[in-house]
Amino acid sequence: MNEHSPLSALDEYPIHQFPQPVRIVATSDPRAYERYWFTAQDEAQQFLLVMGFGYYPNLGTADAYAIFVHDGRHTTVRAHRLLGDDRTVMRTGPLQAEIIEPFRQWRLRLDDNDEDLTVDVRWHDTKRAVFHRMAVNEMNTNSHGRLSPEMVGYESFGRIEGTVRRGERTFTLSPATTTGSRDHHWGVRDGVGGHVVGPPRTRTHVGQWVEFADWSVWDRRILFNLGDDRPGAQLLEPFDYRMKFDPETKHLLGGVIRNRMPDGSVCEIQYEPIGDLVAYLRCAMYFGVGGGTPEENYFQGSYVGDDVTGGETYDLGDPKTRERIGGFEDRLVTATCDGERTVGILECRNPLLYDMCREGIPGYGFLD
Repeated sequence: MNEHSPLSALDEYPIHQFPQPVRIVATSDPRAYERYWFTAQDEAQQFLLVMGFGYYPNLGTADAYAIFVHDGRHTTVRAHRLLGDDRTVMRTGPLQAEIIEPFRQWRLRLDDNDEDLTVDVRWHDTKRAVFHRMAVNEMNTNSHGRLSPEMVGYESFGRIEGTVRRGERTFTLSPATTTGSRDHHWGVRDGVGGHVVGPPRTRTHVGQWVEFADWSVWDRRILFNLGDDRPGAQLLEPFDYRMKFDPETKHLLGGVIRNRMPDGSVCEIQYEPIGDLVAYLRCAMYFGVGGGTPEENYFQGSYVGDDVTGGETYDLGDPKTRERIGGFEDRLVTATCDGERTVGILECRNPLLYDMCREGIPGYGFLD
């Protein structure tokens, strides 16, 4: 803590949006957060990398993580620290994010750690980031009749270059073959610090993060290439989910999702799994079915200590392990629409999606 706390160097600039120092947010809700999320995937090299950086002003904590999945092994590195007053600090333990050029280029690093996983990559945006409010419906209420936590932010897709080293093997990432998605969200979110309002979840979202050549799907939004003449972003409406699942774990494998486009036409996207490339996000402290991290039950924002790093590696060949660490997953898939094939992510909380299909929730069913 500096002698001017809670002031930081940023408070010398004319950037304030309400009458408090930059360190202080405009809510006392303990679930207040700001978070970055990145993926990098290469179908040819059969790996999936997910990294994230989170900041929790009302809990006074910051954390970061990296997940790397390859050859049936799922490795996670997590780092924790106290937040401090300087919100420009984007290093937590061995993990660091650096903005090289806003809305164009980032550098992401994971330095030496006990899990023997290191990362040094450059991220190049390919799609236009557009700010939006993440309302679940026109009234922004949940199924229990309460206002939903307010979240805002933006998303993009990109190409990645650099290296990932896992043990004795080094993967060289090329922008020609390595793609990914990223987001930057802030506001109030259930699950931060383990805080969840209301009864347990019985439903799940199904996130589509897919980049085609001149457009992309990020959940329910259509994003366009940088420099595209079409302004802003557009909305699409997924309305029919026909999904397939692992018969042992009841976890999502792929399926067909029909989306209504802004002009009223229907875009059908077929998803096929790529091996066992799944990032189990509970390992990254996300709140999922079963709680937080599988071993310690840490949640994003949990106080673990100052400058603490940990992690683990799981063998995904055992279905009982996949069930135990499951509950919120990003699955790498191929995505095909109108003859164009690419690589993307399907996200959901397993096994809730299976239950929705089994119960015959309108719009959800099993793929024949």
